[in-house]
Amino acid sequence: MRDSGNPNSRFADTLKRIGISLLRLFRGDFPVFLLFLAITFFFWWSQTMNQDYDTAFRIPVKVTGIPDNVRVLNNPSDHITLSLNGKGTALRKSARRASHHVVNVSNSLFNMNQGHASLPTQWLRDSISAILHSSVSIRSIEPDSLVYHYALQSNRMIPVVFDGTIESQDQFYMERIEFIPDSMNAQVLLSDTSFKEIAVDLESITVQSDTTVIMARLKPSPRVILDDDKVQMTVISQQYTEKSIEVPVTGVNFPDSVSLKSFPSKAVVTVWVKMSEYDRIGSRDFQVVVDYNDIKVSDVSKAPLRIFSQPANVRNVRLQTRTVDFLMERHIY
Repeated sequence: MRDSGNPNSRFADTLKRIGISLLRLFRGDFPVFLLFLAITFFFWWSQTMNQDYDTAFRIPVKVTGIPDNVRVLNNPSDHITLSLNGKGTALRKSARRASHHVVNVSNSLFNMNQGHASLPTQWLRDSISAILHSSVSIRSIEPDSLVYHYALQSNRMIPVVFDGTIESQDQFYMERIEFIPDSMNAQVLLSDTSFKEIAVDLESITVQSDTTVIMARLKPSPRVILDDDKVQMTVISQQYTEKSIEVPVTGVNFPDSVSLKSFPSKAVVTVWVKMSEYDRIGSRDFQVVVDYNDIKVSDVSKAPLRIFSQPANVRNVRLQTRTVDFLMERHIY
């Protein structure tokens, strides 16, 4: 009977035989094979790199030195695509150089003519040739020239305004709006003579305190380029309260020979006044009148009243007394 033996022993014998075989291979023909493979690869690589190839790659382009008075309306291409022909080695070197290169083009090299700027094709070709291997030839450049359209502009200080609506709460009324800065340096096209102001981008403001400070954005416009897009907007307000004032009734446009007597002799006027000026607003600041032209041809006994004058620093002025009884006295000289 055949003895199968220990399995662990058989596995160890197998590993030993594999190890002996590998040792013989490394001691024998394997290093020679590696050397032969390396020489073969070298000759293949040399033959490959010495053949002519066509290839294409892109190079970034940047236009510099555009004057402040020139507004670029459509940007020129930010890269060019080269179609090249040359030996493999030379193309590889050229590609390595181009990968670290940006073609910087001064705007002074452009031909500027009535809103159209163009860079001569030959300058672009010469500039690119300088970074390529001498044996590499340019088959084509796309685009073959750099062009853009422009418009002339000037710097102007444009005032900042608020053109929205004001909403009041708790009897607060806006006194004024201040901006910091109150005008903005803007680059405006010379042909645009209608642009007079810059509005903040707010449709409405709710006034509910003495002072409201807002960092307001300016409305964007394709017509201008601004130094900043925000301003500090301060809304200064005053709180008002209601006050009733008795004002003597007087006549206007009466002939010298006619005088007026009214009953009552005073009219009640109700106004909104600033709380800080409540005690300073009185009857002397108003004039309530009967106009002779309203009653000279009338046979009615009541005359309508009008507010003839009022101070500028009050709001919502109303006559509580609308009409008065009257008499006209004629004087005989």
